[in-house]
Amino acid sequence: MNKIVKLFIESVNKLSVAKKTSLLILTMLTGMLFIGSFAHLSLNRIKNEFDILYLKHTVPIIKLEALKDVYTVNILDTLRDIEIYKISVKDGKTIIRLAQELIHRHWNEYEKSVDIDESDWIVKMFRDWGVIPKDNGPKEPTLKDDLMAQTRDRIDKIDIILNQMFYYLDNQQQEKAFLLLQDELYPSIHSVNIHLTQLINFSLEAANDGKKRTDRVYISTFGWIVIGVVGTIFCAGLFAMIILQNIRMLYTNMENMVKEKTKELVKLNQGLERRIAQEIKQSRQKDEIMYRQSRLAAMGEMIGNIAHQWRQPLNALTVLIQSFQIKQMQGKLDKDFVDSQVNEGLMLANTMSKTIDDFRNFFRPEKEKQPFSVWENIKHSVDMLKNFYAKDGVKIILVGSVDYEALGFANEFSQVIMNLLSNAKDALMRQDKERLIEVSIDGSDKGCIISVIDNGGGMDQTVLDRMFDPYFTTKHQASGTGIGLYMSKQIIEKQMHGTISAFNASHKFSNGAVYEKCAVIQICILAKPLQRKL
Repeated sequence: MNKIVKLFIESVNKLSVAKKTSLLILTMLTGMLFIGSFAHLSLNRIKNEFDILYLKHTVPIIKLEALKDVYTVNILDTLRDIEIYKISVKDGKTIIRLAQELIHRHWNEYEKSVDIDESDWIVKMFRDWGVIPKDNGPKEPTLKDDLMAQTRDRIDKIDIILNQMFYYLDNQQQEKAFLLLQDELYPSIHSVNIHLTQLINFSLEAANDGKKRTDRVYISTFGWIVIGVVGTIFCAGLFAMIILQNIRMLYTNMENMVKEKTKELVKLNQGLERRIAQEIKQSRQKDEIMYRQSRLAAMGEMIGNIAHQWRQPLNALTVLIQSFQIKQMQGKLDKDFVDSQVNEGLMLANTMSKTIDDFRNFFRPEKEKQPFSVWENIKHSVDMLKNFYAKDGVKIILVGSVDYEALGFANEFSQVIMNLLSNAKDALMRQDKERLIEVSIDGSDKGCIISVIDNGGGMDQTVLDRMFDPYFTTKHQASGTGIGLYMSKQIIEKQMHGTISAFNASHKFSNGAVYEKCAVIQICILAKPLQRKL
């Protein structure tokens, strides 16, 4: 044995380092291929055993238990309720008919699961390839087969007895029906439950045998994999030792070359250090310039945002001021109208003032979040706009059954809603038919979903893909800057940790109108439902 090893080592030493390395890699690849292939085959065998254990043994147990429950709960309890006149014959008949359908379904599924082939995965594969002939001959019936046949007969007998009993009940022959119930139906149901219990025991024993078979497959698989791993490690280690000796010889030669090159690198590094220091200095100067540009861009963006958010209330103030002139010309300028318009104007001015505060504080991380009512917040935004929108024939509908409490910035959330309503109104102004905007509040215990839906005909796919990008707009430059939806996305996602999305869908509005293609912008935020109903 030692001579064989020495001859092998000498023959390997005669090879070049490249060939030795190739031989080592080939050995490792061969070993890993063997281990991987055997592991793949073994895993398939284990999976096959698990599938059989589940489909042929576990599923039948589930189906048989379900059959017992149906007989006990749905049939026996219903028959007892009919017997003591707790429920009507008609209702009981309906329940039992449904139970019979369920019984036959479970029993058919049980019979199908019993027919599953328990052969090994490799045997099945060879049968599919035609290497091993398939066993199509008749099989000798087993005790389990006899028990299944008896159970099937019992099920059919119970169905016949039930039909006869309901025939008596339908013909007002309660005595015969209850006598049939006591003498034949109850014993038959108890008998079929006993048969089902025996079948469950058969499945449990088969499942236990399947587990033992799976354990044997696992142990044999583990042993072969260990042998493959140890063999691969041994061969790879042997080649590695031989290659290591050659590497040590090469290292000595290379060390001298490295010393010479090191001296050259030292000189080169000194020159590089000077160049790096100069480049770092220039990079810092560029960073400072970019930082200033970034601040200027942020200031310009904030100014654009303020202009965008002020446009709607300024238009409303313009209409409000003109209304004074119109009323004065009509001679209808009274105190109530003046008070109403003044209050509305003050509310708009207050909103514009809050807008400045909101944008001034937008980039301040020290702002504190406060809980606020989602319904009240949205209702306030809708109340501010619905009268002005009504002048253009746009109707805003607010629907919801439960209020939610969210943690965040109420004013900024209100501006998001107003921006969505403004975009919806702009889309509706392009059509002459009925103009509807519906704001829906829904959700669950984990969060709140706000949907803004308009019947403006939906949005193109190109718009859906880019509508939340900064400076993207489908309006004229004088009408929009493309910042509103971008800012809305920033507020919802970064400050309230929610999501905002847009899509087209058919929708039935609360007034009964149905439109096949509506634009929907949906906001999902963390919120908890409040006890009070709306």
